[in-house]
Amino acid sequence: MILNSLVIDHIRSYNHEEVEFVKGISLFEGDIGSGKSTILMAIEFALFGLGSQKAESLLSKKSESGYVILDFSVDGKKYEIKRTLLRKNSGVNQDPKNSWIRIDGEILPLSPSELKQQVLEILKFNEPADPKAESKIFRYAIFTPQEAMKEVLSDSKKRLETIRKAFGIEDYSIAKSNSLEVVSELRVKSMVLQERFGNISQLEAEISESKTKISELSKDIANISENIEDKKLEENKVVFQIKEIQEKNNERVKLEAKKSNIEENIESSKRRFSQIEKEFGEFELELKQSNEKMEKLVEIEKPDTELSVEGINAQIKRFQKINDDWIRLNSEKNSVSSDISRIKEALGEKINSEKELLKSALDDLEKEKMSLEKFLDEVKENSDKIKSQQVEKNTIKISLENQIAEFTKLGNNCPTCKQEITEDHHHILVDEKQDQVVKLEQEIKEITNSFFESNSKSKEINEKLQSYSEEISQIQRILPGIEELSSKSAKLSEIESKIKEIENSKNEKYGENPVEFLTNLKEKFAEFENASEQIKQIVESRKKIEEKISQRKLEAENLEEDISQKEKEFSEMQSHLNSFEDTERKILELESEQKILRDRINDLSGNLAAFRQKENNEKEKILENEKKILESKKWYEEFKTMSEFREWFEEFFIPTISQIEKQVLLSILQNFNETYTRWYSILVEDPTKESSIDENFTPIVRQDGYDQDVSFLSGGEKTSVALAYRLTLNSLMRKETESMKSNLLILDEPTDGFSKNQLGKIRDLLNELKSEQIILVSHEKELETYVDDIYQISKEMGVSKVSKS
Repeated sequence: MILNSLVIDHIRSYNHEEVEFVKGISLFEGDIGSGKSTILMAIEFALFGLGSQKAESLLSKKSESGYVILDFSVDGKKYEIKRTLLRKNSGVNQDPKNSWIRIDGEILPLSPSELKQQVLEILKFNEPADPKAESKIFRYAIFTPQEAMKEVLSDSKKRLETIRKAFGIEDYSIAKSNSLEVVSELRVKSMVLQERFGNISQLEAEISESKTKISELSKDIANISENIEDKKLEENKVVFQIKEIQEKNNERVKLEAKKSNIEENIESSKRRFSQIEKEFGEFELELKQSNEKMEKLVEIEKPDTELSVEGINAQIKRFQKINDDWIRLNSEKNSVSSDISRIKEALGEKINSEKELLKSALDDLEKEKMSLEKFLDEVKENSDKIKSQQVEKNTIKISLENQIAEFTKLGNNCPTCKQEITEDHHHILVDEKQDQVVKLEQEIKEITNSFFESNSKSKEINEKLQSYSEEISQIQRILPGIEELSSKSAKLSEIESKIKEIENSKNEKYGENPVEFLTNLKEKFAEFENASEQIKQIVESRKKIEEKISQRKLEAENLEEDISQKEKEFSEMQSHLNSFEDTERKILELESEQKILRDRINDLSGNLAAFRQKENNEKEKILENEKKILESKKWYEEFKTMSEFREWFEEFFIPTISQIEKQVLLSILQNFNETYTRWYSILVEDPTKESSIDENFTPIVRQDGYDQDVSFLSGGEKTSVALAYRLTLNSLMRKETESMKSNLLILDEPTDGFSKNQLGKIRDLLNELKSEQIILVSHEKELETYVDDIYQISKEMGVSKVSKS
């Protein structure tokens, strides 16, 4: 695989950057924290997705979305892949709608997991396409972070896991681990099964004991059943006797009920008879009160008049209207009289005789005013003409004065044709113009005088008009008062005439106050009609009372006869009841005897049911125990099978897997040790020190024949060991992976902690690697001389940028 280009948009500290990769050795250089590692993370994200990375850690904190586009080649064929991150309320995730791969110029939209599967097929990586898993081949054959390798070296368990993953032999470890879990589970299940089949002998003893109990219970059940039948025969005899006595007793009870009913009817009839006697007294009192009231009502006489109530009401309304009109007209008369007095006081006594003179004077003044207004308009029109002439003359004068000034400025040249003229001719022209100016000034003066005269006349006319207007206004104020006085006087005469008519229309037979007279008459009519209605009601009421008295007399006679008959029937029934013996006592005695028998039967039945339940319980217990024995035998067979499985895992499978894994690791160890020793010798040229790999793939450093723990080495020495281990993994993995044999290698901070002498070894190391494309990420400037291309990574205002030197 060869990288061609990378586009980063809103990934971590980058806004938008595009990187063009070249073959050979490239150095990505920058300070710590400038964004170098983000380039490597973006490449891995584009190829394999998030893996174990958190999407939140890749997307820029200030952005809602970001993407990576990687262009790469495999076996000379170009591919382009894009992955997008999208921020939502639930968090940051890959956007499946904006993820694709371009193959042969055609874009294929794929989901994140489908993209990883496609990349693995292109790279020919034989590993699962789990989207949450890192690509172990990429991590160990192309790019392993330096810190991750140091961590592997410090943890023996993780180191062996890494070796297993790198060489694809973790299946042995997984199989062994899974087998131990299976063995543990089998052991637990065996213990459970052992408990399930360990009670067979106890269950068989319980079955034998239950059969003995059933035999004894069968005998008891037979005895109790026989005893119950005897008691039931005795109970039937007692029940028959009770039935015979109860039939007689039922007849007695019916008679007593009938007797009680007759007694109640007698009492009810007597109560009704008493009530009727009481009602007779109430009827007599009511009739007496009605007679007294009738005598008083008869004394009320009908009023002596031909009018009906409706006629009286009509007359009352008519006289009320007459009274209202009379009051209203008197009020209007007073108001008009008051107005006439006020007008006369304001205008004087002789105002009526001067009315025609005022009207004539008003007409003359209005005609004179119209004449003056017309003359004023003519004066104003003449004044406007004079003013126009004045403006015209002044304009001509100014024009002549300008011409004279121009003649003076031109000297002896003619102002019209611009040719030279004589001085006399020049003076003649100027004098002519000046004469015209003088003449115009005289005309303007005359026009001005005429204008002032017109203004004076206009002022005089306006003063006269003002005087006429005041006189006209005064006459106009007086005339309405005179007209109002005339109108009020006529209205007063009309009102007095109407009042006289009303007073003449009053009827002498109704007196001075007809309304009061007619109202009293109406009340007497109402009293008479009310009395007549009450008399009618009293007559009807007396009739109803007499009917009720007649009904009650007949009812009383019937009641007396009914009471007599029922008392006779009651006496006969009492005699018949006395003939019955004491049946209730006999029934009680027999019922008590029956209850004793029934209680005994119930006790025996309860015992019988209990014995039968015990018998059934024992039978069910036998069935349950027999079932348990069958199940226990089945558990025993299963226990034997599980024991055989567990024994096979413990004694054969797990030891075999461990031995196979050990042999495979030993076969890898030789190559691994040789490759590691070679890389270590290139990085560390110290004859007193040598390093190798032990059987647990742990790097051992010896100095002067003594082993040293890696944790006690200097920083540069630890980096050398880690780099040698990392290159060993890379070399061996590249041999195992067809598409990785001699293409791409990424080294992240390979010289961390190196001295200047150690940095000098990097050139030899790079030459020895023989990779078509090597990408170094470092903050060491000394590496610049060992590489073909340099990319500077910088960060300003929190934003990372890439520039090629």
